[in-house]
Amino acid sequence: MDHLAATAANSEALLMQWRHEIPNQFTDDDLLREYAWVVYCCGLSPQVIFKHWARLGEAYWGWAPAQVAARRTDARIGALDVLKAPRKIDAILNFADDLAREPGLMARLAPLPTKQALAKLTTLPWVGPNNKYHLARNLGWDTVVKQGPVARLAAYLETTPDELCDRIAAETGERARTVDLVLWHWGHQVGDTQMREHTSFFKLM
Repeated sequence: MDHLAATAANSEALLMQWRHEIPNQFTDDDLLREYAWVVYCCGLSPQVIFKHWARLGEAYWGWAPAQVAARRTDARIGALDVLKAPRKIDAILNFADDLAREPGLMARLAPLPTKQALAKLTTLPWVGPNNKYHLARNLGWDTVVKQGPVARLAAYLETTPDELCDRIAAETGERARTVDLVLWHWGHQVGDTQMREHTSFFKLM
């Protein structure tokens, strides 16, 4: 938490947001944005994507599915100008078309229990058995990402991401999702070397 306060603007508000987000607070615009995030993160680090994220948001018309579908060619040209990833871009544009054609998908997904939501999300192109957790967590479900810095930290501690986050959640009263987001942010900021150096702290918990 201290690292979050030191590195994130308005960290207390961000932490409160993570604590209270639930799926029914998200819209189709949010669904398109978070889908695009996990698609772009396939094979690329989040740090790389984050550097381009504002421009990508502009290229995709603020992540509004109807706007993207109506200006598909312009969106594709703009997105390619930011990152040359044509297959990923086409998947995002196709999903925007689907959302524009049949709006309300996020509202239909929101009531689903986590296990069912994960199964539905896995039907989307570029969403598989690992990054489905990333997408679900970012959309408010109380789940833990199975790859990335938290998974590596868990491996250093000879445990699993779920066990690590559940243990800290039980001791702090936080949701496992919130713990995962805090550790994910910290891990990406400090890198693997410092994470390994801090494993002794976690072992004492």
